[in-house]
Amino acid sequence: MEIKFVFLAFAMTLLAGGLQAQSFSEQEVVIHIVGHEEGATPTDSMQLAGTLSVPSEVQGRLPAVILITGSGAQNRDEELMGHKPFKVIAEYLSARGYAVLRCDDRGVGGSTGEVAHATTLDFAQDVRHQVHYLQQQKMIDPDRIFLFGHSEGATVAAIVAAQSRGMAHPVAGVAMLGGAGMDGRRTLLQQNGVIFALRGVADSLVARRLACMSDIFAACDTIFLGAGADTVKTLNLAFRPIFKQHAAGLTKEQKKQVGLTSVDCYGWAVTMAMPWMVTFLRLNPAEYIAQLPCPLLAIGGEKDCQVLPGVNLPAIAQVCKENGVPCQTMLMKGLNHLGQQCETGAVEEYVNPEQAPDDRVLEALVQWLGSIAGK
Repeated sequence: MEIKFVFLAFAMTLLAGGLQAQSFSEQEVVIHIVGHEEGATPTDSMQLAGTLSVPSEVQGRLPAVILITGSGAQNRDEELMGHKPFKVIAEYLSARGYAVLRCDDRGVGGSTGEVAHATTLDFAQDVRHQVHYLQQQKMIDPDRIFLFGHSEGATVAAIVAAQSRGMAHPVAGVAMLGGAGMDGRRTLLQQNGVIFALRGVADSLVARRLACMSDIFAACDTIFLGAGADTVKTLNLAFRPIFKQHAAGLTKEQKKQVGLTSVDCYGWAVTMAMPWMVTFLRLNPAEYIAQLPCPLLAIGGEKDCQVLPGVNLPAIAQVCKENGVPCQTMLMKGLNHLGQQCETGAVEEYVNPEQAPDDRVLEALVQWLGSIAGK
């Protein structure tokens, strides 16, 4: 493996107000990775483009934080519905003495790399390269590199940190916002139950959807996809009787309301053919959390409808207790999956003007980091 690092433009920013706020600089970074997988050739090279925020007043080597985005194609600011939560977090932390690295996901913005077949494990590999990059910077303390992951990024953070166990410079700490403590199947079933209920769908219809999803997942465990098979076509044919069974007796409108139409069936076939989804359903973050070599902070928004805090925070706390991992869980009232003030927590509310994440998330993160980093 060969990794090359390139610094580009330099910009100065000032964040006024707040505890210990100070000026900081932002450096555009490109991490060139050649032959990033075993047996790969130079043609398999990729690059990760991002921004490194650094406090202007540097005394000794700096603690650093890597921000890891949630699922889907995200830029370095994790930009969504007018919000740039990672930009907010990076500026807040850098103004308080931390170097912060945030990168575009592979295939987004200035980053390249194969995306169609990429999974959570591939994204973890990308973050490992970011950790290695920071470890090689003279201004960064290699023993004080922290990971902050949002949603799927929380799982990625746990994977990377767990795999750093026993290394010369293991990850110093993992912070999660909206992170799961159980496998993808249960996460998706719980998520769908709450999201459809928030939309006013009748409990009986929601129950049909969840039963259909469970049968789809079970079917995928037994379907043989032979060499050269048309995966989507095969899955669509296998899912049709499942959808027909669970949609029996429903009106056309009811089927549409709860996602049990033939169009939805084909959509599930496309989704379940994705390597990312196959991996997501099987991955259990708890297996990696149990192996963490460092403290963990898990923050959940009370009204998070995507990763339910009522079941995931206790699951995270339990696995940490059983395996001797220092852990702090925090349930924050009135916040959604983005850590944003909300009314119901519905996805449709993400567009609201309230800051994402809320100041309470930022303050908790800084306090926790300070307790470990010695700031």
